[in-house]
Amino acid sequence: MSDEVKSKLDQIGQAWEATKKTQDAIEAKLEKGEGNAAELKQQMDRIDGDLNEALDMKKRLESLEASTKRIADNVELAHSKAEEKGVDLGVYASALKKVKLAGKSNSSLTEAETKALRENVAPDGGYTVMPFMGDITKIIFDTSPVRALASTVTIGSDLYRGYFDDDEIGVSWGNEVSSLSENSTPDIGELNIKVHDQFAVLKATESLLEDSSWNLASWLQEKARDKFGRSEATEFVVGNSTSRPSGLCSADAKTSNGDVYERGKVGAKVTAGAAAITSDELLDLRALLKPAYRSNANLCFNRKTESYLRKLKDGQSNYLWQPSYQMGVPDTLIGQRTAIFEDMPDIATGAISVVLADIRSTYLIVDRVGMSVLEDPYSSFPQRLWKIRRRVGGGIQNFDSIKYLKQA
Repeated sequence: MSDEVKSKLDQIGQAWEATKKTQDAIEAKLEKGEGNAAELKQQMDRIDGDLNEALDMKKRLESLEASTKRIADNVELAHSKAEEKGVDLGVYASALKKVKLAGKSNSSLTEAETKALRENVAPDGGYTVMPFMGDITKIIFDTSPVRALASTVTIGSDLYRGYFDDDEIGVSWGNEVSSLSENSTPDIGELNIKVHDQFAVLKATESLLEDSSWNLASWLQEKARDKFGRSEATEFVVGNSTSRPSGLCSADAKTSNGDVYERGKVGAKVTAGAAAITSDELLDLRALLKPAYRSNANLCFNRKTESYLRKLKDGQSNYLWQPSYQMGVPDTLIGQRTAIFEDMPDIATGAISVVLADIRSTYLIVDRVGMSVLEDPYSSFPQRLWKIRRRVGGGIQNFDSIKYLKQA
């Protein structure tokens, strides 16, 4: 582990300890009716910012680790592509080193090294490195990791048809001379998840493609892949249209007897306040979910809600939220793993602010066709079009393994 990574993980612990100390001081002053609480709250905001930064860095590092694995799987393909294009990877690496040591604008490169840097050697989202080209800074967009947690299936038609085995038989008690009567038989329910289409039509002029110092076609396709992924994640969380996947938060909330299963509805705990959540309400939410699901369940909410929940305590003044100091290990709240779903709503009137679910059991993603790209250089000449398409669906397959915390 690099010193920078270790420093960021250490920062989580330091910021969390400072947060608890400051929050305790604020509550003590408010309880005693003393002043200067506003100054402490400003200090808390600064500490919260440091903690959020460290937690975000941890999430980015985990994402980078997953991306690195994907890139490593393509190394052999990259070499074969480079050989096809006549690129000497040894020369390419040497040129990159010179660029880094001497600076992009002042490096002295041989003709072979310059040629190597001009070639496209990446098989999946290619690039061209120019000695005079500035860095590309890519911002990180918010998303929800539903696909990483849910179940997936690939089908060969436009509709997934499954079944709900959620009913029981009737049984009777008696003795050897008791008369036998007919018992009830279970009903089977049908689960239908329809596949929907995503589209993107992108264009660039032939001149721009010819004169660009880097591979615009691959860049556009990589941007589409990223946006398609974030767009589907949004629908997997809050989708409620007939033309899009149905989201985790889009089922009818069963606010009375939320622990009792009803097909098509999700049991819910309603908070006492429209803009607040208490520790007892979180514990009540957990009690709605059967113990068999809890070991694989995640508490899901967005970053703003996470900041609110980090300040909650139990009856012994212990904080309910605990950070993780290990890569790949999620933070916990009331002993449950947490997952940040940025597409979930903020704490507000009537909102589903927190979801507790064994998402693997709860949600099914149905893939029909992966991202397909049709390149069209003719219909809009001298502009080239890329018609990008994907087909995917999603929906709740188990209404028993998910519970809502719904704001009043």
